[in-house]
Amino acid sequence: MNIKIGAKIKALRKRDDITQEQLAEILGVSNQAISRWESESGYPDIEYIKPIANFFNVTIDYLFDHDTEEKQRKIEDYCKQYYKYLQKKPLAYDEQIDLMRHALAEFPAEEKLLINLARALYWKWNSNRFCGISNEDNSPDIEKRKSFGSMEEAMKIMEELLASSTDDVIRGNCRDMLASIYGAMGEKEKLLAVAEQCGSLHHSKEYILSKCLLGEDGIKNRQEFLGILPHITTNALMTFPDYADTDAEIEAYEFLIKFWKFIYRDDYGPWHSQLAVLYRAYASLLHETKPEEAAKAFKQAFAHAKTMEIYDGEEGEKTCTSPYTNRLKYSRLNFGQRGWVHDLYIAMTQDKYQALCENADFAALVKEVEAWVAEKG
Repeated sequence: MNIKIGAKIKALRKRDDITQEQLAEILGVSNQAISRWESESGYPDIEYIKPIANFFNVTIDYLFDHDTEEKQRKIEDYCKQYYKYLQKKPLAYDEQIDLMRHALAEFPAEEKLLINLARALYWKWNSNRFCGISNEDNSPDIEKRKSFGSMEEAMKIMEELLASSTDDVIRGNCRDMLASIYGAMGEKEKLLAVAEQCGSLHHSKEYILSKCLLGEDGIKNRQEFLGILPHITTNALMTFPDYADTDAEIEAYEFLIKFWKFIYRDDYGPWHSQLAVLYRAYASLLHETKPEEAAKAFKQAFAHAKTMEIYDGEEGEKTCTSPYTNRLKYSRLNFGQRGWVHDLYIAMTQDKYQALCENADFAALVKEVEAWVAEKG
């Protein structure tokens, strides 16, 4: 932390003719705390940085004497390191969390770093399967979910960002993750309040721009809107509770697979992960009645899972190739995420698939997946 912050606070206080006692009362801290800050024998906690800057009508950069250009370079470097943890090993959430805490010690209250910390805390919570149904009576195991500490911290950070940030992307990410947490916690009123902030799909930015913009910008926005639709439709159909029968559910999965292929033409970018999950679920539906088709679906899941793990070290963006997405780009940093094939192997070796092992193609595929996992460690 920059050791000059105490001197800056003292200078600002004297500039505005504010006593230590007055500042302490405004911030809700003791007089001794202000004295420690100004004598540089202690520093304000992160939660006080923004209120101090707001009260004196200065930027956080000014308080910390940061060079703006150098600051942005360092923040981008931290963010690159954050995403590269996804390429080194699965579930590196603790490393991401530690990195962002270190970065925030240098750049307190920086929103890009806060949302990354919240995201890592959220996925650490989510990876423990506390979002799913765990009781036989299909009721959420609320207390078990609440007991996992990273959720509470993630929720607090995102609620504060949602209240203070003016960045639409950050606010959107907060709403998305908070909605998942509130839903898993059974906090229906909070979930509805977040949803109300989002507006309807018909009034979304993507839909309005795709409908109204002309020329090249219009084409790009129509492609962005089309690119979103498979994700929305997949989530709705994969979690649909009232299929008439298994055949109807199978039909839904077959439609989804064709829909993805129609929009992306096999150039799925970082969304190979979605296809890996989709084919795996599809195979699970087929394994008892259509073992040959189930084996083929698992093979497709393996192909998409492998693609998510293959990363050649190239950074930067790649342009999509489908005629419906060729104005769009995706980041190479979203590749190299480990764990997809391992998760598939665990799924394929469940007891319920023992009968499927009598299918030669499936048995051979299990060995191939097992060999991949063993080789990649």
